[in-house]
Amino acid sequence: MKKRKMTRHSQIIIGILVIILAIYLSISLFFWKSLNPYHSVRAQAIDIATEKTDLVKATGFDIAATDTVTYSIVGLNKANQEIGILIPKKSGKIKEVKLSQGVSPASLTTKDTKSVVLALYKGKPAWEVNNSNGFKVYDFESGKELI
Repeated sequence: MKKRKMTRHSQIIIGILVIILAIYLSISLFFWKSLNPYHSVRAQAIDIATEKTDLVKATGFDIAATDTVTYSIVGLNKANQEIGILIPKKSGKIKEVKLSQGVSPASLTTKDTKSVVLALYKGKPAWEVNNSNGFKVYDFESGKELI
C-alpha cells in the first residue's frame, strides 16, 4: 500500500488555519480573563445588597467614581418599587434610596449622553452623567449641578 503525502499547498492551508485558531483562542481567553474581576465584583455587590437591604431583583449594576468609588445597583424592592443601592468600595454605610424620590435621570440627559449612573458624592446620593466631553455630577434630590 502506498502512502499519500500531503501536498505543499494543503500543508500551508492547514498551517494558516491553525495559526488563525490559536489567535482566536488567545483573544477570547484575554477578554474572558479581563472581564472576570468585573463580574466577580458585580456578583458580590448584588449579594451584599440583597442581604442587607430590601432589594429583591437587581436590574442594573455600575461602578461610579466621583470623590469615592461606589458600586451602584438599581433594582426592585419587596413592594415592587424601583430602588438604588449604593455600596462604597472602601468601608462605609450602604445607602438605599427610592428612585421615585429623586430627579429622573432622563431629565439630565442630552443627545451626547453615554450613561447616567447613581453615585455617592460627599456621602450623599447623586447622578453621574457621562457625556462625550466629560462627566457632570448632579444632586439626586434637586438635580442641581455639583461638578
